[in-house]
Amino acid sequence: MKQIIIVLLASLVWLTFPACVGKKEKDKKKKMEVPKKDEMKKSISELSPFQKLMNNEKERTRLWRAAIDSGDCHAYNKISVAYLMTYNEVELYYYSLIMANKYHCPEAYFNMSTILTHEVSTPSTGAIVINSHDRNTQNLAFYYLFKAKELGSELAKQDVDEEFGHGKNVPNSSFFLKKLMTDR
Repeated sequence: MKQIIIVLLASLVWLTFPACVGKKEKDKKKKMEVPKKDEMKKSISELSPFQKLMNNEKERTRLWRAAIDSGDCHAYNKISVAYLMTYNEVELYYYSLIMANKYHCPEAYFNMSTILTHEVSTPSTGAIVINSHDRNTQNLAFYYLFKAKELGSELAKQDVDEEFGHGKNVPNSSFFLKKLMTDR
């Protein structure tokens, strides 16, 4: 009786093993297949709202025009969050510089400070990580941070309090701008 059970178990294992191997082969082929149109629509619908905005060139252009041409900081905030969340910081820096210089938008100053103080990797740089920890770039980042705080950014105020201590006497933005100009 033991021999019959062992033979049956061995046969069962032997018969199911090729089925498992066959399943793996089918899975490999399925992975290599080009997705069908319905599957593509489903994957697009699963994108984050930020990615959807980045993929919608018409809406992106509309928001940038409202921000850059009219000084609409609300439009700037909406599109800048999408750029940050989809790792397009380098491109965002350009638009933020315009919004800061032209309209003194506090969020633009804050975004530039954030971009300068965090490591950035872009599709154009590939594996290269842009890391700006030199003294001049740090002074410029602090200038942007303090300018954002002075213009009313709550996020900048929180960062300043965290960096320098809550309620302590801290310098103003011009201090860091002067430091940037004299530290050469």
